[in-house]
Amino acid sequence: MINNSENPREEYDHIDELTGLHNLNGILSHLQGSGDHSATSSSVIIYLNVMNFKAFNQKYGFVGGNEFLRGLAKEITNIFPDELAARTSGDQFIILADSLDAKEITDRLSRLFEAAVKYERGLSVRIKAGIYQANGEEKDPVIMVDKAKIACDDIIKVYDKDINFFDEELSKRNELRQYVIDNFESAFQKKYFKVYYQKEVRTLTGKVCGYEALARWQDPEMGLISPAIFVEVLEDVHLVHKLDTYIIDMVCSDLRDDIDSGFAVEPISVNLSQLDFELCDILAEVDKCREKYNIPVELLHVEVTESALTSGSDFLGQQIERFREAGYEVWMDDFGSGYSSFNNLKNYDIDVLKIDMDFLRTFDTNKRTKVILATIVNMAKELGIHTLAEGVETQEQYEFLKKIGCEKLQGYLFGKPKPVADFDRPVDCSLEVCEDFAFSKYYDSIGNINLLGTTPLREKSLEVFNNLPIAFAEKEDGKAPTYLFVNSAYRDFLSTLGLAGMEGANEKYTTLDVLPELKEYIALLDRAEAAKGHRSEADIITSGNIIRHKVRFLSRHENKAAYALVSRNVSIHGESDTADSLQVAMAHVFNQYFRVDLYDDNGTVQNIFLNTDQLAVAEKEMDAVEAVKIYSDMYLYPEDRERFRKFYYIPTVRDRCKEQGVDYVIDYYHSAMEKDNGRMQMYMILPFYYNDRWKYISCCRYADEIKDDTWK
Repeated sequence: MINNSENPREEYDHIDELTGLHNLNGILSHLQGSGDHSATSSSVIIYLNVMNFKAFNQKYGFVGGNEFLRGLAKEITNIFPDELAARTSGDQFIILADSLDAKEITDRLSRLFEAAVKYERGLSVRIKAGIYQANGEEKDPVIMVDKAKIACDDIIKVYDKDINFFDEELSKRNELRQYVIDNFESAFQKKYFKVYYQKEVRTLTGKVCGYEALARWQDPEMGLISPAIFVEVLEDVHLVHKLDTYIIDMVCSDLRDDIDSGFAVEPISVNLSQLDFELCDILAEVDKCREKYNIPVELLHVEVTESALTSGSDFLGQQIERFREAGYEVWMDDFGSGYSSFNNLKNYDIDVLKIDMDFLRTFDTNKRTKVILATIVNMAKELGIHTLAEGVETQEQYEFLKKIGCEKLQGYLFGKPKPVADFDRPVDCSLEVCEDFAFSKYYDSIGNINLLGTTPLREKSLEVFNNLPIAFAEKEDGKAPTYLFVNSAYRDFLSTLGLAGMEGANEKYTTLDVLPELKEYIALLDRAEAAKGHRSEADIITSGNIIRHKVRFLSRHENKAAYALVSRNVSIHGESDTADSLQVAMAHVFNQYFRVDLYDDNGTVQNIFLNTDQLAVAEKEMDAVEAVKIYSDMYLYPEDRERFRKFYYIPTVRDRCKEQGVDYVIDYYHSAMEKDNGRMQMYMILPFYYNDRWKYISCCRYADEIKDDTWK
């Protein structure tokens, strides 16, 4: 600490007792003096403001707060050792430097912010910094401090910016703010405030379905003053409610003029500040304007910015509900721009979600944008909330938003905001261009359908549901696959196979011998892993049903692999065309054989297809052993009969398949039918599992009809 004062007592009075730094009077005396730290053309003023410090004090008390301030002061001294530092008030500091360039300033401040984290105790306490660099034209050193503070204040509400340099643009903006403060009263009196209207377009029809009313200040001296300037100033001086009620009055006047002129009338949304609810009974004021011009409540919509809702206050929620009970639609403006978007949807009942235009600014450059937009629309639809996207500028954006079901659009693609006088009202307000307001609820009902959901026709119940049968499966090397998770739709799918949910499926495929269907299923999983990210699919016969599996390999670690599956029972839930095709295909398959019989583990047999002069032996004898004996005596050469009976001894079929490593067994026998002249026949037995028991399908055909010579 450098002492430039000849009066030690005076220097002592300039020291902050808590931190040991200078206080405000101390640093100003140095800045205005003639010593080493006096103002020069190369002076740099850094103004620091500790954000969220009130919450820190509330959590850790003043003792904890003082420890933080002392720690921060220590780090300032370490990082700015040759500079003069001061604590000017509870949580604000000033650093007086000389000849530091912007990079050096930024680097040191970044180090300071990182060092301060060690004193936070887990509660994020961000620091904002405003910097003023002298240019040699300063006449009053105190103004230098003011400009550094202005730069700091300018980013207090900017979440992603912690360092701000005072520049010419900020200077002009500050001058304009001062102009607003000095002249807003006369602007009201002289009616410099105007209403500009921006179209809202129905995505489905392309017609104008509403307007947003935007306040503009048309000043004879300063020109068009941005609402980003004057709204903030009016909020700071607690007069924004006066502006908003003034705008609403003009909106109602314009609506009455449209009604009386016979033009197509569309609802208009008006913006309300959070302070409107606190500074007056804003509902009463809106009702007063509306009743003054006899405007139906359906023609006024109320917009509240998301940032206003982040407080989560019960009072604001009650006020919003008052508007909705009075018949007004309440819209959330700029959704996605705040820090508590999803909390706001949870805490407040709203009718329309306006998606912040910043999302569309990256539409062409960031692939994630489309996914986020679709997710927001999907979520809003499931909550029963209508959607409008702001900032639409291209036809490609329009088509995408239409595809995902966003109901309304707003942006320069449809025109910039403009005053009533600039509308060609006979044309712009005709039913060829505008929606008939009588159809508004009609189109809103269409907009309730969620084009992105899996249950678009289901009535909204706020229950989370997906009718797509999805499961996660895991396969450990050397073991049968098991399910890790199945959703409710997949449980329903399993029930069509006679399986009691995930547990029943896992038990079945781990306690039984290897089934043909299980082998095919494992092979499908292996193909999915080999496909390297691409989906694999197959139809597998399971319990007499055709199951269509679609599989994507997810991950492998050592001997375990994970998969995602979507499975459907095509036999039961297939589309009618698919079911018809399956029936035709099955008939064609049967037609390749002259007989098909079905054997059961209980020792019985039945004939299910016959296209030959042979008899359906099973109709006379259902016992499998006896039926086989009768059949062999009637239709096979004597020397083949004993071998045939052993081949058709059903209890040994599965063991033979296992020994040979095949899914079915085949053998060939000579026909004893007179017309066949000893013609060779192929007999095949295919085991399958159905309804918790083994069955065996037997197919017979003439061997010379097979296009290979294995039978010869």
